[in-house]
Amino acid sequence: MAWTEAQERAIEARGRNLLVAAAAGSGKTAVLVQRIIGLVLSGACDVDELLVVTFTHAAAEEMRGRLESALTKAVEETNDKVQLERLERQLVLLSGASIQTIDSFCQSILRQRFADLDLDPKFRVANEQELRLIQRDVLEELFERKYGEGSDSFLEFTDAYGGSERGDESLYQLVLELYKFSQSQPFPIEWLNGLSENFNIEQGKGLSDTPWYNIILMEIKLAIEKALGENDEAQEQALAMGADFYMDNLKDDRAILSSMEESLEEGSWQNIYDTFRNKSFGKLKSAPKGTPDEVKEPIKALRDSYKKSIQALTEKYFMESEEEMLDDLRATAPVLSELTGVTAEFLRDYAAAKHEKSIVDFSDLEHFTLDILSSRGQRDAEGRLIPSDTAVELQDRYKTVMVDEYQDTNGVQESILQLIASPEKGNLFAVGDVKQSIYRFRLADPSLFLKKYHEYPHLGELYEKIDLSKNFRSRKGILSAINFIFAQVMVKGTMELSYDEDAMLYPGPDYPACSVKSDLNSNNCLEPSTLEGPVELALIVDEEDDDSQRSVSDEVSSDEQTDDEDDLKGAALEAQFIANRLKEIRGKGTMVFDSVTKNYRPFQWRDAVILLRSVRSVANEMLEVLRKNDIPAYASVDGGYFEAQEIRIMLALLSILDNARQDIKLAAVLLSPIGGMTPEDLAKIRLVAPEDDLYTALIKSGSLESGLDRELAERVVAFTDKLSHWRNISRELSVPELVWQLYRDTGYYDYVGGLSGGLLKQANLRMLVDRAAAFEKTDFRGLFRFLRFVERMREMDTDLAAARTLGESENVVRIMSIHKSKGLEFPLVFVASLGKKFNLSDAVRPMVLMHRELGLGPYRVELEGPVEYPTFARNAVAQKIRQESKAEEMRVLYVALTRAREKLILVGSAGKADKFSKRAERWCRYTESTVCALPEYAVMEANSFLDWIGMAVSRHHSGEVLIDSAETPRKRGNISDYKDDSNWSISIVPGSAIEKCLVSNQSEDTILQSVKERQPLPEGRFRTKVETLLRWEYDKLGLEGIPAKMSVTELKRRMSERREDSAPMFPIWGEITFRQPNFGGKGKSLSPSEYGTLMHSVMQNIDINGALGEDELREQINGMAEREILQEEFIPLIRVSDIARFFSSPLGQRMQKAREVYRELPFSRMLPARSISTGVKGDDEQVFIQGIIDVLFRDEDGRLILLDYKTDRDTNHKRAADRHRKQIEVYAEAVEDILGEPVAECYLCMLQDGSVIPLKK
Repeated sequence: MAWTEAQERAIEARGRNLLVAAAAGSGKTAVLVQRIIGLVLSGACDVDELLVVTFTHAAAEEMRGRLESALTKAVEETNDKVQLERLERQLVLLSGASIQTIDSFCQSILRQRFADLDLDPKFRVANEQELRLIQRDVLEELFERKYGEGSDSFLEFTDAYGGSERGDESLYQLVLELYKFSQSQPFPIEWLNGLSENFNIEQGKGLSDTPWYNIILMEIKLAIEKALGENDEAQEQALAMGADFYMDNLKDDRAILSSMEESLEEGSWQNIYDTFRNKSFGKLKSAPKGTPDEVKEPIKALRDSYKKSIQALTEKYFMESEEEMLDDLRATAPVLSELTGVTAEFLRDYAAAKHEKSIVDFSDLEHFTLDILSSRGQRDAEGRLIPSDTAVELQDRYKTVMVDEYQDTNGVQESILQLIASPEKGNLFAVGDVKQSIYRFRLADPSLFLKKYHEYPHLGELYEKIDLSKNFRSRKGILSAINFIFAQVMVKGTMELSYDEDAMLYPGPDYPACSVKSDLNSNNCLEPSTLEGPVELALIVDEEDDDSQRSVSDEVSSDEQTDDEDDLKGAALEAQFIANRLKEIRGKGTMVFDSVTKNYRPFQWRDAVILLRSVRSVANEMLEVLRKNDIPAYASVDGGYFEAQEIRIMLALLSILDNARQDIKLAAVLLSPIGGMTPEDLAKIRLVAPEDDLYTALIKSGSLESGLDRELAERVVAFTDKLSHWRNISRELSVPELVWQLYRDTGYYDYVGGLSGGLLKQANLRMLVDRAAAFEKTDFRGLFRFLRFVERMREMDTDLAAARTLGESENVVRIMSIHKSKGLEFPLVFVASLGKKFNLSDAVRPMVLMHRELGLGPYRVELEGPVEYPTFARNAVAQKIRQESKAEEMRVLYVALTRAREKLILVGSAGKADKFSKRAERWCRYTESTVCALPEYAVMEANSFLDWIGMAVSRHHSGEVLIDSAETPRKRGNISDYKDDSNWSISIVPGSAIEKCLVSNQSEDTILQSVKERQPLPEGRFRTKVETLLRWEYDKLGLEGIPAKMSVTELKRRMSERREDSAPMFPIWGEITFRQPNFGGKGKSLSPSEYGTLMHSVMQNIDINGALGEDELREQINGMAEREILQEEFIPLIRVSDIARFFSSPLGQRMQKAREVYRELPFSRMLPARSISTGVKGDDEQVFIQGIIDVLFRDEDGRLILLDYKTDRDTNHKRAADRHRKQIEVYAEAVEDILGEPVAECYLCMLQDGSVIPLKK
C-alpha cells in the first residue's frame, strides 16, 4: 500500500509523543497497525511490550487479527534465520499481548493486584440489572436512615427538591444522576466535596468572580450580535425598499445595541445591569399612508425580533440586582452541600454493598485501577499524581502506549494512561478524530483531545501533532459537499472547534471508471450506471394545513404530542420518498464499487442504509412503508422490548401468579389467547361479583350459584385450575424454568410463531427466558424480585432492545442510528429525519443541572411560597449544556455524512407549506455574506440538522430554489474566503405527490386487506401442490423410538426386553416416577443403582499393588473417605470380605500380576440399527454406542482379559451370564476393533459374593 506523507510520518516517527488527528476514512486503523508492525519487525519492542487500548472489543480483535496476518506473512517471506525466530516468537506472544479495551486492561490489573484494595480475588463484573436493584436498595436504606436522623439540613433538602408532589423518587434520581456524573471524575468524593464551595461566595465578591460569569457573558454577547445583525438587515431593507422613514428609529436602536455591546467589554456586571435597565427602544414611526405591507412588514418583523431578544435577556438577568443574585446563590449552598453529602454517602454505601457481594461495575474497574497506580491519589507539590510502584513497573514493561479513539476518553481513563505512559520517553501514541466524538452522554470528554491538539505544536521536540486528512472512502463529490457544509457551520466559539484547512477532507485516489454493463432484462443492455452524481437534498413539504385535520379535542393536546404526530407522518413521507429513489436506482441497473473485490457489481439492497438520529420513534413506520414497496428492510431498535405485545402478556401472566388480585393484568390474560375469553365473557364474569375484585368474581363464577351458562363456567373452572397449578409450581421452579413451563402449558410460544413477524415474537419470548436466567445468576432470586426489577426498569424509563433475527449478510436495507453506524461505511447513504428537533431536555428538566467544569446549576427554592426560579448558576450551566449538546449534534451530523462511499442523499421534512417560507427566510438570511463561516449566534440558534444544512446550501449556486421560497427577495453573494467545488441537487418535494404513492401501495395489497377485513381469500392455483406437501409423511424406516445415541447399559436392557417378549419395546409416553435422592447419605439406605455406583467407585480406586486382605482393604476405603471419594456414612455398606475374596481368587491374582491394567476405560463405536431392532429397514442406519469398561488388563502372557463388576443380588451363574452376555460382547468387540487384537477371556465379577463367572465369546 502506498502511504501518504502524513501517514508515513505517523508510522515511522519515533522518540516522541504523537497525537494523530485522523479524519473520517483516513485509514487510521491501518496506520496504527502498520506502526505496531514496524515497531515489532524493527526489534524496537516485542508484541507483549505494547499496550494498545481500543474503544471496543471488536476493534481489539480486528487489530489482533491484522497483526497476526502481517506477522504470518512476514514469516513466510523472510529467509533470515534470526529474524524468523523473532517473528515466530512474536506470534506466540501475540495471544498474551495487551491489545484490549480500557475496561479489560483495568480488569487484568485488578486480577493481579486485588490484595492492594482488599478485593475478593473471585470478584466479577455485575450486570446492569443487578446493579440497578442494588442501587435502589441502597438508596431506600440511606433515605430511611437519614429520615430517622431527622437533621434540619436533610429535611430542607428533601422539601426543596422533593416535596409532596415530586416525592422521594425525584430525589433518588437526583442522587443517582450526580453519582453517575461523579464517576467520570478521577476522584469522585473529592469532586463532590468541592461542588458546594462555589456557592459560598464571600462578601465583597461579585458575579464576575464566579465560574459561571463568562458563560453568561458569552450568551449575552451572542444575543446582542444577533440583534445587531438583524438591525443591519432592517436598515439595508429600509434603504432598498425606500422606507427611509424608519431609518432614524433603526439608527437609534443600533446605538442602544452598541452601548450594550460596549458594556460587556468593561467586565463589570453592574455596568451591564445599568445599561440594560436604563436603555429602551423608542416607538417606531408610522409609515406614510399608502405604504404597502410588503415594505413595512419585513422591517417590522426584524425589529420586533431583536427587541424580543433584548427583552428576554432583561427579564432573565436584569430584573434582580447583582447582590440579590449573589444572595440567591448563597442561599442554595446549604441545600447543595446536603445533596453532595448524601451522594457521597450513597457512593460509600453502594461501594460497601458491592464489596459484600464481591462484585464491581465498570466505573469501579477504572477507579480501582487508578487507586492502585497512584497510591490512592497521592500527588506531588504541583498537584500531579505520583506513580505507584505498580505504575512504575508498568512503565518499564510497556515501551509504547497506543490509544485508539482517543477523543472518546474521560478524565479517569486519561489519568490512568498518563500514569502508565512515560511522556519524557516519548512513548505515547494517541489517534482519534474530535469531529467524531459523539459519546458525551457516556461522559466522554473531547476537551482532552482538543487540549493536546492545541498544545502539542508548542511543547517542544518530544511532542508532535499529525493531521491525517486524506479520505480513502468517499467519492470526491461527497467530500466537497461535506466540506462546504462544515466550513460554514463548524465554528470554534460555540461548536468547540473550527473546520479549517487541517480539518477538511481531501480525496484520495479516485474511483475507477465502470466498464461493466448491467443487464436489466434479457432484451436490453444499458450503458454502465454508477452512483456517482451530486449530493441530493430533498425537502419534503406537507401541503396539508395545520388545522385541516384537527378536531376540537385535538386542540387541547400538547405541543409535544403534535410534534410526535408530525414526526410519524413525516417519517412515512420520507420513507416513501426513499423507497421511490431506491426502486429507481435499482431499476436502472446501477453498479456499485465493491471495496473487497475492487470491481463493480450490481447494486443490492444491502448497499443502502437509512441513518436516523434516533430510530425508536420512527423506525417501525419506515419499515412498514418499505415493506409495502416490496423493499426488504431491517431496523435495529433500542427499546420497545417491554412494550411488545407478547412480552406484556407474559409479564401480566407472571404478575397474576405472584398476586392474582390485579384486575388489569388478570383481565389482559383472560382476554389473551392464554385465557381464551371474549369481552362479553369478561363482562358476564364481572357481573357475578360487581363489588369485588376480578379474581374474586372469577372464583365465584365457577360455582353453581353464579348463574353463568355451563360452557362458560367450565372454561372459568379450567382456567382457575391451571392458574392454581401454575402458582404452586412458581414456588418450586426458578423464573426461567417457570417461564418455559408456561410456554409449554399454554402453547403461547407456538401461537405467536404463527403470527405475522412470528420469528421475532418467538425470539422476544426466548429473550425473556434469557433475561430471567441472567437475573437469577445475581444475588436476587424469585418471581417477586424479578417482577419488581421489571417494574423498576419501566419506572426509570429504561427499556431493553427487542430481539434481533437478522444477520449482517442479509440482503436488506438497514435502518440504524447514526451512533451505531460509526466505523461503518455504505455505498448509498440516506440521512433522514433531518428536520427533527434536537433533544435539549438535559438543559431543562432536572431540578439541579450538572456540568463537569461548572459544577451544579440549581433552582432557588423558597419554601414559604413555595416559589422556585433559576439561579445565575443554573442559567450558566443550562447555556453551557445547550452549547455542548449542539456541538455534539454537529459532530453526529458529521459522522452521518461521512458514512457514504458513493452516494449521499439527505432527506428532511421541512414542515407545513404555509410555514416553509418563514423557515427558508431564516436559512437565507446570510446568503449575501461573503464570509464563509456563519455567525456563531446563527449556528447556535439552529434547532435541527436541517437548519444547519439549509443555511449552508442556500449559499450554494444550486440553492436558488431556497432563496426563491423565502419571504424576502435576496441575492446570493460569492464567498470570498472559501473555494467551493461541490455539486448539489436540491428539491422541494410536495407531500401530496408522495402520499399518492403511499395510497397506491396500500391499495395494491388486496390479499392483506382481505385478511384485515376477515374476508375469505380466493383459492390459489397452487392449492393442490401445497396440500400435497403439507400432507407428506416420511417413511420412518422402523427407526421410531430408536435413539441415535445409546449407552451399552440401555442396549443390554432393550435386548433383554426383546428376548423376554415384554410389552412395548420402546416406551415413549407415560409418566415416570423418580425416586427422591438420598442427599447426604442419611438413613444409610441405597437403591441398587446407587449401591452399584458406590461399589464401582471403590473398585476403581483400590491400589492393587501390595497386600489386599480385609484389613488392608478397610484401610484403603477409609482413605477414600478422607479424600472425599466416597462418604464415610456408606463405609459399613461395603462388602469388604467379598472384595477380598475376589482379589484372593486366581483371576484377582492374575490381575495383580498383570503387565498393564486399565480401569474405567471409556469407548464409543457405531452399531447397525438392525442389530437392535429387527423392524429397521435397510442396512445403512447405525446407532452411536458409548460405554465404560470396568477393567481391561494384559496378563503375564500378554493376553487381553476383560472384567466387568456386577452388584446383582441374584448371583446364579447361568442367569447372570444370560443377563449380561450382550453387554460383554459389545465390550469385547469394541476392544478388538479399537486395539486390533483379540480379547482372550471375559469375566463377570459378582461383588455380592466375590464369585467370578467366565463368559464364552
